[in-house]
This record gives sequence, C-alpha cells and structure tokens, in this order.
Amino acid sequence: MGCFFKSLFLLFVLAIIGLPVGGMVMALDPQPLVQRAGDINTADLKRAQALAESYDPRNMPTDRMTTLRASSEELNTVLKGALGGVKQVAGQVQVTRFGVIIALTVSPPIPDNPVGRHVNITAVVAPSIFGLHISRFRIGKLEIPPAAIRPALQFTLDHLVGTGKAEPILNSIKSVQVAGNYAEVRFQPPANLVADLKIAAKRQIAMSTPEAVRPYIEILGRTADRAGGGRVSMIEFMRPVFAFAKQRSATGDPVAENKAAMVAIAIYFGDGRFERFVSGPVLTPEQKAGKRSLGHVRLNGRHDFVQHFTISMGLALAGGDVAANLIGELKEVKDSGKKSGFSFTDIGADRIGVRFAGAAIASRNSAMRFQEVLSEAFNETAFFPQFADLPEGMSQDEFRSRYGDINSAAYKRVIAEIDRRIESVALYR
Repeated sequence: MGCFFKSLFLLFVLAIIGLPVGGMVMALDPQPLVQRAGDINTADLKRAQALAESYDPRNMPTDRMTTLRASSEELNTVLKGALGGVKQVAGQVQVTRFGVIIALTVSPPIPDNPVGRHVNITAVVAPSIFGLHISRFRIGKLEIPPAAIRPALQFTLDHLVGTGKAEPILNSIKSVQVAGNYAEVRFQPPANLVADLKIAAKRQIAMSTPEAVRPYIEILGRTADRAGGGRVSMIEFMRPVFAFAKQRSATGDPVAENKAAMVAIAIYFGDGRFERFVSGPVLTPEQKAGKRSLGHVRLNGRHDFVQHFTISMGLALAGGDVAANLIGELKEVKDSGKKSGFSFTDIGADRIGVRFAGAAIASRNSAMRFQEVLSEAFNETAFFPQFADLPEGMSQDEFRSRYGDINSAAYKRVIAEIDRRIESVALYR
C-alpha cells in the first residue's frame, strides 16, 4: 500500500510539473511565423498620422456609432509603429474574405533548444453583424477553444484597464465587415473610455513616484531663480540635478534616481503632460500657476533644442527608443509641409535625448557614471554634441529632391553622421 501511495504522489508531482512544461513545449515553434517589419518610410508615417487623426478616440461621440475603415496596409503601418519599441515581437495584419487575420511572433530570450524559441500567435476576427467574433485563436500548436476566447479577453482587459471595464469595451464593437482589402468596424465607445485608457496607461507605464520626482522639480525651480532671465546653457540645470542624484544614490538606487531626475527634466522643460506617467501628482497648484518662461535656456545656443532633447528623453522613458525616434521623424515629416520645414538639426536633438535616456539608466554602473560626469560638468558638450550645422528648414519638395525618402541612402548617411557625433561624446562610449 505504501508503494501505491508513493507512486500516486510521484504521478501527481509529474502532472503538476509536466502540464506547464507540456504547454510550453506546445506553444514554442522552431521558426517565426512573422518576421520583423522593415523600416518605416515617409509614406508609412503619413498614413499612420492620417489614420490616427481620423480615428482619434477623443473625438468619437459616445452617443452614436463611428465606422472605422482601414486597409491591410494602414493597419500594418500602425502595428509596425506600435511594436517598434518591442524588439522581441513582430506582427502582421491581413484583411481577407474570411476576416481580419492577426499574426504575432514573440521571441523571448531563451537559449537554443530542440523545441524552438518562438511563440507564434494567430487570431482571426471573423465578419459579424452582431459584435466582435474571434473565430480562431492559436498559440503555437495549442488551439484555444472558441468558447474560451471571450472569457480570456475579458479577463485580460479587466486586468489591464480595470475590473468591470472589459465587458463594455468588448460590447462597444457592434459589427466587423470586410470589403475588399478594407476592414470596417462599427464602434460606439463606452463612456469614459479615454479616461479609463489614460488611467490604465499611467498604471502600466508609471516611470517614477511623486516623492522621487518632486525634489528634482524643486532643484530646477531654484536653479531657474538663480539663473535669472539671461541666456543660459542647460548644463547649469543638469549639474545640480545630477549632483543631487549622486547624493541620493549613496543610500539608494542610482538607476531609479536618474529616472526620477529625467522625468522631472521632461516635465519642467519639455511637456507638463509627462506628469501623467508618474504614479501621482508631482507639481503643486502653485508650481503650475507660476510656471515661468524658459525660452532663455539653450543647447547649441538654441531653445528649440532644449525642447526636442527633453521631450524625446521623456518619450524614450515612456515608450522606448524606437517609438521615440519614430515620433521625432514623424514630426519632421509633418513640418516639411509647413513653414518650419524638415530639419536634421531637430532630429539630432531628438536622437540625443533618446540616447541620453537609455544610457543614463542602462545599468547601475552607467547610472553612476552619468552622475559623476554631469555633477561636475560646466560645458554642455559633456552630453550634447553640435547639431546646428546640419541641413534644416527644407520644404517637402526640397527634402524629396535631396533625400527622396527616410529610407534612402542619402537620408541614412545624415542619420549615421548624427549618431557618430553622439557616440563621439565620451559619456556614451
């Protein structure tokens, strides 16, 4: 009898261990279903911009239906941009007469093995006049029963957006139709959708805490008071901020301190909306009401470089380097049709902001190195190279004539020169 119970216990243990392992084995594939998409070009950027402006959820009424219409090409452009900062995920959308087929490949950093290193996911959104109908969901070799798909979606959305939010979001999709290469979705957003998504994003992307960021805001304010209204290099603000980060890191985490410092800089110099990506309010009502003009603060002698640098820094912290660089390029593509024109100078300031953000928190040693260098720096070249001599102010026609597209060899040569200048700064080597 003792042997029987020992055998039963062994089988139970094997089942507990074996089921998850078996599921993992079934989910892995030796080959990726989707390859990483190529570089985004100018046409992609314009297409994504037009789609985003047409279907901005903030402009969708909650009391009536909105029809969203997009082609496979447009959907893939949006997906390419959305996944740009997630290097281990590739995606593709295909609109067919059977519905909208969504394919993803996730390649987690696992060692080589005889089973595979890729998780391939396929979902089919079938045409339906009665709401959202996902007819198929497959993970590797695992076919998810149709009856389990909606509960799984509901569980995921409740976890991401908030308990009880999933059902109204799923029910807001009234129909999905396919017309040639286009998918048409009739959608009536639930009340407070945008606010709920903002709260969810803030919860998922929270970059720091109010308690960590506020002291850096106060240092920036005191430094601005001392600097007065005359022209001043931004190094005069960076030095005391990173000296304080160094001081706090003696008993704390230098990576967390650098992140809090950069969030403060992005809020103070870049855009106050970065406060949304902190887990609570940072600025006091008095600070918001008394926000001073900072047009006298310069990099390479220009204030617009301060804005490009700090906003790109914040975007990189919030969404990753690829997404931040894409947003910078999209802005310049838009500017090429305006009076300001396309400027490589601005892209240079953008890219250094992205590089700064990544390197300052890459590791504990890197974070401490930034603190050592910047806390004693009196010249902005310690972190910001010269970009003011690059081509700028180009109209759409001039840009097209000289560089063609953002994927051309001529364009990439200028980007390579920008990156060379960035890497020439000792702080980034």
